[in-house]
This record gives sequence, C-alpha cells and structure tokens, in this order.
Amino acid sequence: MQLFSFLKKEFVKNVLTLVKGSVASQVILYLSILVLTRIFSTELFGIYMLFSSALLVLKPISTLQYEVSLVLPKKDQDAFHLGVFSFVVLLVYTLLILFGILFLKDTLSDFFGLDKLSFFLYLLPISVLFFGSISIFEFWNNRKKTFGNISNGLILKAGSMSAIQIGSGLSPFNYLGLIPGLIIGQFLHLLFLLGKSIKEIREQLKGFRWNQSLQLAKKYKDIPLFNTVISITNSLSNELPVILISNYFGLGAAGIYGLAAKFMKAPVGAFQQSVYQVFYNRASNVYNQDGDLHSLVLKTTKNLLILSMGLFLPLFLISFALENLFGSNWKDVGLYARILIPWLLTGFLSNPINSLIVVLNRQKTMLVLDVFLLISRFLALYFGYHYFNSIIYSLGFFSGVGFVFNVIFYVYLLSISKVNSKSY
Repeated sequence: MQLFSFLKKEFVKNVLTLVKGSVASQVILYLSILVLTRIFSTELFGIYMLFSSALLVLKPISTLQYEVSLVLPKKDQDAFHLGVFSFVVLLVYTLLILFGILFLKDTLSDFFGLDKLSFFLYLLPISVLFFGSISIFEFWNNRKKTFGNISNGLILKAGSMSAIQIGSGLSPFNYLGLIPGLIIGQFLHLLFLLGKSIKEIREQLKGFRWNQSLQLAKKYKDIPLFNTVISITNSLSNELPVILISNYFGLGAAGIYGLAAKFMKAPVGAFQQSVYQVFYNRASNVYNQDGDLHSLVLKTTKNLLILSMGLFLPLFLISFALENLFGSNWKDVGLYARILIPWLLTGFLSNPINSLIVVLNRQKTMLVLDVFLLISRFLALYFGYHYFNSIIYSLGFFSGVGFVFNVIFYVYLLSISKVNSKSY
C-alpha cells in the first residue's frame, strides 16, 4: 500500500515518465553499440567521440543558457518570450561557428589528425543548431510538465540514429562513420518536439513583443553572465579526456575511452537527467512558494543513493566482459570504465540537484569552483601523459579530481538549500 502511495506522488511519477524514455533510449543505444563496434574502426569511433565532445562544449554558448530560465517565470507568456530570445541567440551563434570553421578548418584538422575527414567540421554548426533547439523545446515541455514528450523524443532520436548508423556502416558509405546518423537523429527529434508544441506556439505568438523579450533577457541576465560560463567550463572539463587523448595518444585511444565513457555514462545519465528535469521544476515551485528546499534536497539525495547501489554494482561487474562484447579491437575498454566509477558515482549524487544554482542565483560561486575544476582536470591529464606517458595514469588522476570536486559541490549545494531569501 505504501509503495502504491509512493508511486502516485507527482514528483515520482514525473521522474518515472522521464526514466522510461531515457532507459528505453539507452537500451537501444547499447544494443546498437554491440553492432557498431564490429563494423566501425576505433579511429572512426574516435572521430565521432571528438565530434560529440566539441558539440557538448559548444552547446552551452549556443543559447547563452537562456532556455534554462523558461521554468522560472510565473507566466507562460514571459517564458515564451525568453524562448524566442534563446532561439534568436542560437541562430546568430550558429552562423558564427560556421564562419569560424571556414577560417580555422586546416588548423583544427591538423591538431586532431582528421586528414581527409575534415569535412565533418562543416556538420558541427548544423548539429549545434539542432541540439540547441531541442534543448529549448525540452525546457518548455519541462515548464508545461509534459514530460512524456521529452521521454518519447529521446526514444525517437535513439532509434532513428542507431538505425541510420548501422545502415550506413553496412553500406558502401561506411567511411562516413557515425556522425551523419547523429545529425539525422537530432533532426527527427527536433521535428517531433516542434510538432507537439506548434499549436501553443501559434497562440503565444499573438501576444509576442520583442521589447518584452529584451526586458526579460535583462531580468535574467545572471544566467548568461554566469551559468553559460559555468556550463562551458563544466562541459569542457568533462570532455577534456577525448580532446586531449586524441592529441596525446591518437584517435584510436580516444575512441576506446569514448566507448568506455559512453558505456558508463549512458545508464547513469538516463536517471541523472530525468531526476534533474523534475527536481528543477519542483525546486522552482518550492522556491516560489517559500517552501523547504533543504528537505527536498535530502529526500532526493536519499533516493539517488539507493538507486546508485543498484546501478553502479552491475556496471562494475559487466565492465569485465566488455572486451568480449565489443570485440578484440577494444582492449582495455573495461579497465577505462572502472577507472571512471569514483567520479561518476559522486556526480550521480550531486549533478541532479545542481539546478539549485540557477534557482537560488548562486552562479558566481559555482563559476569559481568550475574554473578550478577545469584547471585541475587539465593538469591531471597533462601529468599522466608528460610524466608517466600513460593513459591509465591520466584517467586515474582525472577521475580522482572529479571525485573530490563532486563532494565539494554537493556540500555546497546542501548548505545553500537552507537559504530562504529571494534571489531574483
């Protein structure tokens, strides 16, 4: 009876809705990886991981993180104005990336050793445009509590992307690798979310005023001023291994690391992002109603801690069989995966609740912490290469730094959740 009552709670129901889509999409990706690792080389995987890392680093700037603010206003009309402003910023940014690639193509190709595959760089602005647009629509659906749309969109993207990647891998166009499948999957994902929101967009456009968008952008200026930089530094520090390993140890090594990270992050991220989306919505409402954020954080942490036990133990055990699952070309993929566990486990507890930074307008402090994290991670990878010439040492130092900073982040988030003063 208590279980039934627990499952009926809105917070839990919303999390389960998102988890359903996240888990289903990750199952699809896992199954596809078993095929993809046998039809694509480690080098092509390395290029794909490098492209994905560049995408994740560039994405936070694409909208100046204004889409994050869509959940905060009390009125839907205000949120819509912020959404339009986010999209305009995204379009301008996409053009800037394109111009940058036109001027820096040869330099980037030489640094990462892309050789004849440098044409993939021109696909980066397209992918950024799709990724940024998807993010805007997901936060709008978060605001409207239509979590089913977010969930189903993830499944559609995973299914279409995997099917196209496998199809291209078995075709004469195998040399194109995995990137075209990613972009087509993003495009279909965006079309789905647009279709679900088009009716309301038309209604909201009737009351749209550009001056109001500018006023609201100014009101929430702390988000682009600090949260964008926070997101950039955080994304860059998370993706540093792929970027530096490709330069230090080659694209093949970057591909093996990328697969190990993907294996570990996929199920962890599925639950983590689902809890983040719902927690952010709930925390915003609790804050606006002068509720108890500290209790919400403690309850969320307790549930995450229980969930982590059932998530990381199976991942640890399965990691010993990864070489057999993926094929002989993927030696050490299981070892790399196990090295990342301390970092990912503590991140699983702290990352879902870091939306408190936006809700309580504490971006300045978080920016300082994230800059120190980025510098520390760079030094960890640098020392592992230059003093030990070992990818194992590099990843070990990297994971250790992540573990320490995740603990610091969590303690800080727990402390600020006790504050009741208004931030905006």
